[in-house]
Amino acid sequence: QATDDLERVVRAAYQGRVEMLWVARQAHRWGCYDPESDSVELRATPNSGAEDLLDFAAVHTLLNDGTVHVVEPAQVPEEVEAAAIFRY
Repeated sequence: QATDDLERVVRAAYQGRVEMLWVARQAHRWGCYDPESDSVELRATPNSGAEDLLDFAAVHTLLNDGTVHVVEPAQVPEEVEAAAIFRY
């Protein structure tokens, strides 16, 4: 299974379910992830409490033995900021 839905990517990365992640170079998507409610809140700017969710997904993918590919934006499937293939 695969997705380019950032909210699904963030949740799956945190849960250790991302096998491979593609992230567009120099892209940023701001927001917050709450592990207690398993919810993702997207924000337009890096305001108080927000973090770069692309970095968050990359770090958690690596912490859970997944592979991260940082590529030019045109090389990400569907030309979005991130895409992932799940383990299960």
